[in-house]
Formats: sequence, C-alpha cells, structure tokens
Amino acid sequence: PETPDGHDARRYLEPLLAEGPGAYVENDNAALWVARVGAAVLPLSVNAPHPDNGYVVSPYAHYFAYGGEELRRIGQPLRRAACRAALAPLAAAFRATRFDEVVYVNNWLLSTNLYPALSAAEVGALHAALVETFPDRALVFRSVDARGNPALLAALTRLGYAPVFSRQVYYQDVGEPGFWSRKQLKVDAALRRRTPYRLLNHDQISPEAAARLRRLYEQLYLEKHSRHNPRFTEAFLRRALTHRLLHVQAFARDGRIDAVLGYCRSNGVMTQPLFGYDTQLPQALGLYRLLSLQVLHAARQNGCLVNASAGVGPFKRLRGGVAALEYNAVYVGHLPCAQRPRGRALRAVLDRVGVPLIRRGGF
Repeated sequence: PETPDGHDARRYLEPLLAEGPGAYVENDNAALWVARVGAAVLPLSVNAPHPDNGYVVSPYAHYFAYGGEELRRIGQPLRRAACRAALAPLAAAFRATRFDEVVYVNNWLLSTNLYPALSAAEVGALHAALVETFPDRALVFRSVDARGNPALLAALTRLGYAPVFSRQVYYQDVGEPGFWSRKQLKVDAALRRRTPYRLLNHDQISPEAAARLRRLYEQLYLEKHSRHNPRFTEAFLRRALTHRLLHVQAFARDGRIDAVLGYCRSNGVMTQPLFGYDTQLPQALGLYRLLSLQVLHAARQNGCLVNASAGVGPFKRLRGGVAALEYNAVYVGHLPCAQRPRGRALRAVLDRVGVPLIRRGGF
C-alpha cells in the first residue's frame, strides 16, 4: 500500500522476494509469501525441513536444537539431566514427522517480530485466507504475548489458536514513573559519561562498516549463544544502513566500531534484533551496558515500550525489565487428526516443565 509502512515493507521485502530469504539470513531456507490485510503487510515463511534452518523458521530448531542448548544454563545437574531425558524421545518423534512444515505469519526473520495494529475482523479474515491457502500446514504466529500484543493474543485464542510457550521476554516501560531513578540505571549513566566511546547515529555509519557490524553481532548471538539464531548476511546489514531497514547506532573509539545496535518500531513497541559487541575486549569497558542504556534512551525519544527480548533476566530486571511469557500461537484445526497429537504433547511438556523451570531460574 502507498503508506509509510507500506514503503518500509517494500524496501525490506523486495530483495527477499527477488533473491530468497537467504539474502538476509543464511540459515533461512523457507519460501517467502506476503499477505496484505487492509493497510498492513505481513510476510509469511512457508517452511519445510532443512538441516540448516534457524529457529526463526524451524519449530524443530527452536524447541529441540536451540532448546537443548539452553538446558546448559540449568545449574542443577540432576534437573538438567531430567530435562534432557524428557526431551530426547520427543525430539526423535518430532524429527520423523511433518513438524517443520508450518507457516510462520508476520515473520520478518528477526528474533522478535513486531505486529501492526490489526482489528479482530482483520485477524479473522487473515486466518480464513491462511486456512484456505495452506490446508496441509500448521499456522503459527510468532512473538505473541499478553503485554506487547494482548488484543492479537485474544483474537487468535478465540479463533482456536493454542498458545505454545516460546520463551520469557522482558519489557521496559521508559515512561513509567520512577523508571529512571533506578540505581543501576544511574550507575550505567555514570559509565556513559566517562566512557572513551563515542555514539554514532545511523547517518554517521558507513555501509562499508557492514562486515564489522556483522562480526560484532556474531560474537554475541552466534558464538556466545547459539548458531540457531538468525545468521545475518553482510548484504542485509549493508542494505539496513543504506535503506534504513533498521535504525542503527554504534559505539566507536579511535575510528573503530566496537558495539552496535539496530532497532525497529511498530504499534508503540520497539525491539532491537541487531545487537552485538566485541566480546574479546575487557568487560570493564561496559559495552553491553552502554548498548542497553542507549536502547532505553532511543525508546524514550520515540515514545515506545521496549521489548528487550529474552535472556540475562537479572540484568534486565535491575533495569526495570518486567517478564512476560511469549508464545507461538499455533492453529492445527484444519489438519488431519493424525497431525495434531504431537503438538499437544509438546505443549504439555512446556507448560508443566518448561514454564516452571524458566520462572524458577529467572532466565
């Protein structure tokens, strides 16, 4: 549509339609479709099993490959072993099924997808079109939770979508009274005042820096966490800079960028899928803290609620983060009965084991 959001979607999606999602994310081998709902544009990832798919397009990679890696964070060996034992037979069963043959709705190939404002009628019309177009695949809305998009969650639940636990994310409301008076934010602000690093805004970052930005992201997300995270290409980051697919900022010293963030906004919520720093540098430099504080400043400037994604729960809670359970909203009502039970089994395990474990561990 000829709207600002429509133009943004065109800039973002045209290369993916021309070259395939691998142009932006190396571990994405899904087919790309696009749905238009009124003035909103939503990309669809139509996935099939592939050994190199990341978790943003593959339920198997999300719940079993990435999920299995996350078990190492459980400090109690017996509990960790029990979780591995519970997941192993499920993983084997799901690998042999059509579990990965799904349609991810509104999938921008980022760790967190932000949703446009959709009415219940628009959600219903989209659902009807998806059921008709994809009669043999489960339908999945990623990144749904009761804090960031409660109306969407309610509309999907009424249509018969099951909320399957995905992860625990954190929200920071920078407009909340007293938010900036927190002790840890004051400590971070003092760090920023004395840091030798200089903040670079989007227009001050050359597209030639794309390779460096990619390396900083990979050090944090891929090497420190998991190769199942989106593996952004250098071409994507160069286009993100030249076409403002993300709003990019960085911290540099002596002409070298050592930390980067890139955020996007929609419907009053902001998230930062591009985030990274040189993990080989001394921790005392506080690069992660500088990035996190800059996210909050950008949110205040843009009047947005921050979806700070998952992980480092204690760090985020000290800085006003409030936990929310994020779900994959899954619909299988149009599928043959034989394809439904395994999804129920996974949901039961996550509700009874995964969610209590996440809450107790404070991840």
